[in-house]
Amino acid sequence: MNKAEFHILFKSLYSPLCNYAFKILNDHDEAEDIVQGIFVDFWNKADKSTISTPFEHYLVRAVKFKCIDYQRKAIVKRKYEAEAIHVQRNLTEVDESEKPNMSDVLQMAIAQLPEKTREVFILCKQDGLSYKEISEQLNISQKTVENQMGRAFRHLREKLQPYKNESLLIFILFGVGVIA
Repeated sequence: MNKAEFHILFKSLYSPLCNYAFKILNDHDEAEDIVQGIFVDFWNKADKSTISTPFEHYLVRAVKFKCIDYQRKAIVKRKYEAEAIHVQRNLTEVDESEKPNMSDVLQMAIAQLPEKTREVFILCKQDGLSYKEISEQLNISQKTVENQMGRAFRHLREKLQPYKNESLLIFILFGVGVIA
C-alpha cells in the first residue's frame, strides 16, 4: 500500500471509525485518539500483505478491540482511584493522637538494620560522611558502602511503607536531621 492509497483509506474511514469508537466509549477525544493510533499502527505495519481480511474490516476490528482494551484499563484505573480515595479518607479520619511519633518509628526501623548496615547508614546520614570517607574509616571498599546503603534504604522503605503519607522518606533521602 502506497501513501496515496493509505490517504484515500484514511479519508474514507476516519470519520466512520471515530463514530464507531464513540458509540463504544462515549468520549469523542478518546475515540479520536484510538482511531488515530490504529491508523498510525496500520501505516507502520511493515507487511500489510499478512492481513487476510479487507483493510476496512481489519481497521473496524482493531478499533473495537482497542476500545475494549481502553474500557478495561479505565475500569482498573477507577477501581484503584476509588481505593486510594478510601484509604486517604481513612487516614484523615485517624485522630492525630493515634498517630505514632515519626521520629520514634524511624529510630526503630534504623535499630532493626543489620549491625554493619546500621553503622554505615549512621555514618552517612547522621555524621554526614561521604561514601569514600566511610570506606576509609571502616576499611571496606566504596562499593560495599554503596551496597550497604542500598540495603538500608530498601529495609527502611519496607518498614516505613505504612507511613508513606507522612513524607518521612523525604527526610531520609535528603538527610534532614531526624536521626538523633
